[in-house]
Amino acid sequence: MPVRGSGGAERLHVGLTGGDNALNALRLVLASIVILEHSYSLVHGPGGPMPYAGGFAVDGFFAISGFLITGSRTRMGMRPYLWRRALRIVPAYWAVLLFTALVVAPVSAKITSSPYAWDEAGKYVTWNSMLVTPILGIGGSPHGVPYAGLWNGPLWTLTFEAGAYLFFGLLVALPGFGARTASRILIGLSVLTTMQFGAGVAPRFDPDLARLWAFFAAGVLLWFIRERLPSSPWMAVAAAGVVTGCLASNHTLYLAVAPLPLAFALLWLGARLPLRVGTRHDISYGLYLFAYPLQQLMIIAGVAASVGSVWFAVLSVAITVPVAWASWLLVERPSMRLRRLVPVGGRPTPVVPVETVAPAQ
Repeated sequence: MPVRGSGGAERLHVGLTGGDNALNALRLVLASIVILEHSYSLVHGPGGPMPYAGGFAVDGFFAISGFLITGSRTRMGMRPYLWRRALRIVPAYWAVLLFTALVVAPVSAKITSSPYAWDEAGKYVTWNSMLVTPILGIGGSPHGVPYAGLWNGPLWTLTFEAGAYLFFGLLVALPGFGARTASRILIGLSVLTTMQFGAGVAPRFDPDLARLWAFFAAGVLLWFIRERLPSSPWMAVAAAGVVTGCLASNHTLYLAVAPLPLAFALLWLGARLPLRVGTRHDISYGLYLFAYPLQQLMIIAGVAASVGSVWFAVLSVAITVPVAWASWLLVERPSMRLRRLVPVGGRPTPVVPVETVAPAQ
């Protein structure tokens, strides 16, 4: 029977319990938005009709991850938690490095009748293997494209994602950590983001760290107050309105205000939408990883120039889907079966009861 609050309203977390929700479908949509945005920028350069569409999608990824990862961390100790996080992101990441170095880049060299630097390909794989990408191209390739010397732009976000897993995984384990602490962290990160992107203040770390971690922190906060979140369509519409209004008016305002309403709107959609695409076979991560090098190769091959921007976007998704599917079947799902090598066992992180972290009346 649905859980209801004191006012009789159904709680949002009921629809997010277990895997029977639309969150994987939403992540597929977000990954597709990234591909569509790159379909323009990779051909024409920065800008386009929706210049921040890809950034918005990545923000959404981090907001959903913050919610889900916090739930995972509170159910298990640090060792099994980190082991499961590594199994989810690292094998497919290695696969896309190898796929780029051994398939995509050599094919591009063949198309352009250029010699291929296999030694540089080895460096590309080994130097980038630890979720940091100091080497962006392979022997200067790709050539003849707006983003020359860059084979996979989206990989930079994985450094911040892995960092968020570690940082918030440690914080959640601290005694008394709950909604109040999470809200303070969210506010602090939002202030830093506003300082960096609005006031031009540049602290000594990457400007995207505070931005992406703010969206992650919003998901963390919503997990701790999940039992108090109403499943109200009016609240979801209001949250979506705030996000849309901020996006339309001012980018800095969006970064400062949007993390919490965006996280709520996505979680509401995940709980209420009847979509179950990706529930059993989650190819969203593969779409995100493999699309960019395939798009660069298609541009080198002249596909974008011959079919136009709209069809290039459609083909980018269509061609990446089977590659992402293969990544899921051959790499990601088999890797996740290794979770049992580090059993949950141990002591789960104590969770501060929701009732003790509600704001003072």
